[in-house]
Amino acid sequence: MDLSIRNLPEPLQLIFNDNQLSPCSDLEINQFEQQQGITLPSIYKDFLKMMGHGAGKFLRGSDCFYQHLPQIQEWAKELLVENDFPEALPEDAFVFFMQQGYQFSFFRLSEGDNPPTYSYCEGQQEPYFVKSHDTFGDFLAVEIELYLKYSMSLAS
Repeated sequence: MDLSIRNLPEPLQLIFNDNQLSPCSDLEINQFEQQQGITLPSIYKDFLKMMGHGAGKFLRGSDCFYQHLPQIQEWAKELLVENDFPEALPEDAFVFFMQQGYQFSFFRLSEGDNPPTYSYCEGQQEPYFVKSHDTFGDFLAVEIELYLKYSMSLAS
């Protein structure tokens, strides 16, 4: 089943109920694409339109929102150089998520409207990027699931 943000009504409803989501405007997304010379996948644009400027406690501590996007492209490249990683980021890589400066995730702009995601983590054994999710929708579904589990453990 192709998982898109629109197919996640119940978990997303829980996120909406718990957090103040701050969307990006179409204009901001279009301007970002023009500045970067890229076209983002439609599912990722949906994410930005829903919570591109922040999502309360959801994804807190992660660099993955609109204001981080220009910097994390560079930070990811710097991390690879600092760690003498043998592979360079693919030309069409778009880093959409960075955790505490030691781990990041990206998708390739050439791999469709709901592309697979790849990751790198400082100290990993593999000398290549690891495919972490079959789609960006799967990445988001896992993050939502982790958030909900964490929220429930705090509530009990």
